[in-house]
Amino acid sequence: MKTATSILFILCSFLTISQNFIDTIYNITTVQNIQYGTAVNFAGQNIDLLMDISYPTNDIAPECGRPLMLIVHGGAWLGGNKNEGAIPVLRNHFAKRGYVAVAINYRLGFFQTNIAKNCNVDGWNCMNAADSAEWTRALYRGIQDARGAIRHLIINQSTYTIDASNVYVVGESAGAFIALGVGYMDDSSEKPVGCGEISPVNAPHQNYYSPCIQGTSYDIPIANMNLNRPDLGPVDGSLNPTSLPYVIKGIGSFYGGIYEDLFSVNASPTTPVLYMFHQPNDLIVPIGYNKLLKGFNDCAAATGCVNIQDRRFTYGSQAIANLINTLNIPANYKPDFLYQTTSNNAECIEQVLNPSTGGHQFDNFWLRSTALASFFAPNIGSDDCQELGTTINTAIEKIHIYPNPFDNYVTIELSKAEEIILFDAHGKEIITLSHPKEINVLSTIQLNKGIYFIRIIHGESSTTYRIVK
Repeated sequence: MKTATSILFILCSFLTISQNFIDTIYNITTVQNIQYGTAVNFAGQNIDLLMDISYPTNDIAPECGRPLMLIVHGGAWLGGNKNEGAIPVLRNHFAKRGYVAVAINYRLGFFQTNIAKNCNVDGWNCMNAADSAEWTRALYRGIQDARGAIRHLIINQSTYTIDASNVYVVGESAGAFIALGVGYMDDSSEKPVGCGEISPVNAPHQNYYSPCIQGTSYDIPIANMNLNRPDLGPVDGSLNPTSLPYVIKGIGSFYGGIYEDLFSVNASPTTPVLYMFHQPNDLIVPIGYNKLLKGFNDCAAATGCVNIQDRRFTYGSQAIANLINTLNIPANYKPDFLYQTTSNNAECIEQVLNPSTGGHQFDNFWLRSTALASFFAPNIGSDDCQELGTTINTAIEKIHIYPNPFDNYVTIELSKAEEIILFDAHGKEIITLSHPKEINVLSTIQLNKGIYFIRIIHGESSTTYRIVK
């Protein structure tokens, strides 16, 4: 079944919804320090895991509930918490946009080396892990905790009016690594080798206790640490088991990365969309493919420090974009993504002397958080929850949109639909096609280059697709 016409997308009612998820228009309330579980950290301690939950108070919640956003802090898996820096601001702003926005703490810490290394650069000493597996295991524990937090919220979805079919996970720095793992480490075969049972470590050198351990959430005398490294369990972890379904629709990564290709295994057309922001002069997480802490290490080495040991090679945001574009999998199995960067090339010394030029941070918080909201909004389908437990959007079948990216036209092949709506990245409607035929050749010659979205509606079901001119 096939047809021809012009171009694409947004229904007035959907426009209202999408603006609600972009603009900070609601009053909110926040519930703090809700315990979502207890888990064993790297040193054998039981750690209580807490979250803060914010949600609108003067909106009319959609029938299916509000979308859920889980927000994960950074700190190199050694520091940070849900109340620091941009994290509470993100939580508040996305609750004001209409989300149930939740910031979590997760298990921190890893074993430092037993070698007495020292460098007069703040934080350098603490980054010397016992071996490269410690970086992997710290990330893996964070992924497990974040998934346990999502399950806690899904179990309590009626309490917080959550739409389980619209879950989003966002993080910065180490939290962005965790968010990417939650979204794309979706198969047991992707469990890293270092997260099974491996050899015990030697006790960290006592020099690291005061600057690296004392006063943290994992403060414990080195002599009391359990130096065994057991199997960390499945990628989902064991917190809050439930059979209740949920769908992760999108991932947001602010200056984060991945250690391995997480996109090829178990890929499907329902792979979560991905937003990434990263500056080219990031000293902590390289924007390309390189060792973690590459710039920071090189800065320290320039002062006479030896290299930080046993760092993992990392795909930063630009490398992830390149990886996705070159994957040998069907095009519609690759996650739709938006990657934003800057022209900030301030080098190490300049970043030290003028912190505003730092690369491991937001260049403009409001600009980037609004871009994230605008990118996610078209994917928030108010009808998707009705299909959970069976097949989402079963009424819309055999949809093929090509080419993407496109030049002057895009072809939409579909078996049935009542409307096709095109809108731009800001939620502005461009055109609506009622009762489209089976093949629609949509002329786009008057569109500027950029990102657009196509929403295909049939009955009470709808599906949204991202396209690029």
